[in-house]
Amino acid sequence: MRDDERGSAEARRARLTRRQLVRGAAVGAVARTVAGVARLSPVPALGAVAASAVLPSKTLVFALSDTDAAKVRPLVDDYAKRNNIAIQVEASPYASLLEKLTINLTQDTGAYDIVSMDDPWIPQFAGGGSLVNLREMMDKAGIRPDADFIPELLALGDFPAGSGLWAIPWLGNIQVFAWRSDTLRELGMTRPRSWDEVVEVAGAITRLKGARGFYGFGLRGQTGNPAATSFLPVLRGHGTDLFDETWEPQLETPAAIAAMATHLALAKLAPPGVETVGHDANGRNMYEGTIAQSGDIWPDQLLQIYDPAISKVAGKVEIGGEPAQAGVKPANMTGNWLLGIPDGSQYAEDALAFILWFTAAEQQRRLLLEYDMPATRTSVLEDAAAVAKLPFLPGLLAAARQALPRPRTPHYNAVETIVGRWVAGAIAGEIAGEEAMARANSEIRALMVREGVIEG
Repeated sequence: MRDDERGSAEARRARLTRRQLVRGAAVGAVARTVAGVARLSPVPALGAVAASAVLPSKTLVFALSDTDAAKVRPLVDDYAKRNNIAIQVEASPYASLLEKLTINLTQDTGAYDIVSMDDPWIPQFAGGGSLVNLREMMDKAGIRPDADFIPELLALGDFPAGSGLWAIPWLGNIQVFAWRSDTLRELGMTRPRSWDEVVEVAGAITRLKGARGFYGFGLRGQTGNPAATSFLPVLRGHGTDLFDETWEPQLETPAAIAAMATHLALAKLAPPGVETVGHDANGRNMYEGTIAQSGDIWPDQLLQIYDPAISKVAGKVEIGGEPAQAGVKPANMTGNWLLGIPDGSQYAEDALAFILWFTAAEQQRRLLLEYDMPATRTSVLEDAAAVAKLPFLPGLLAAARQALPRPRTPHYNAVETIVGRWVAGAIAGEIAGEEAMARANSEIRALMVREGVIEG
């Protein structure tokens, strides 16, 4: 743990606000919730308890992304009705949600009681002391996290590592490598394991089938998050990352320069217009049969790829871990969403009761099977009915077990913007790959110096 992280954690432990005093007294409500269960299990598991009844005069405000709001609304309404409580859903587009959370959580406005956060945001909000420590509340109520949560995903809510549980994962997005198994069989080729092999396979497919509109690889070239997210698995698969353990940027290293060369080679083997491709278009290119491989496929796209109603390749696509060069450990990337309670909430105990219910296996299964939202629990991803409907689930679970988050820094959003701008420029042919890495490295280092993370 860095000194600044340790100081932040100590500052959080030292704070004793009026809200925390109220919260400490109120955890008895959650404890009473589990009293009946405690007779059977002295330490009930997180998510395995029923939510407590609350006063109808209370209104919980739940902030989440607009893409998720419509899907979770039926569950939210069910909970509200059963527990005689009002839950006001505040839905916002991704960028707007981050902006609103940044303002309200850092200023302790009390505007929200439950917030859904993308996992790269956790260092900003948990590390900044803007969230309630759920582990402390759960300990007082005799509740523990159960082993059914995929450990790598549950750990996303613990930042700095070992400081507590600040959020609980509910949406299990994992980036995976996908390939057309039928095409590889046709060409007598096997699933590529290294990025060099990916380029080789992509080149063969594009040469043989490109004239007919079928290309060897798909990636995102749009500036910002899309380009950065497509590049990161290639970078990590070459044995490096955006930072080393001291937070020095690593984009001028030989491994990063080699990764950029690989990425640009793959961009040339993608469908025309790759510089404009975003998330939706990359998934569409796969399910419409335009690309044979991609290292940037997510569960929402898999649901389309495996849906025979819209997909031309249903049953022809397999998924697995991201490729890696010889001697490099393969790793997938997380894109989970987690639920937390802002420190300014006046109804923390009621918010926790909802989070425990919402992340329980029963609700996770319903979200997966009825609303196509990937789970964060092993039992749900291994459920026989779920696997029968969604055959890619075992591969998704395996990917989750070797998943890594994006660099855990409160400044990741700024870093991603820089990386995505220069990678996109290189894909568009506006700058050479090696120069793009040098420019990105310089800007990121200036950012980290400016923020006091490293010395100038």
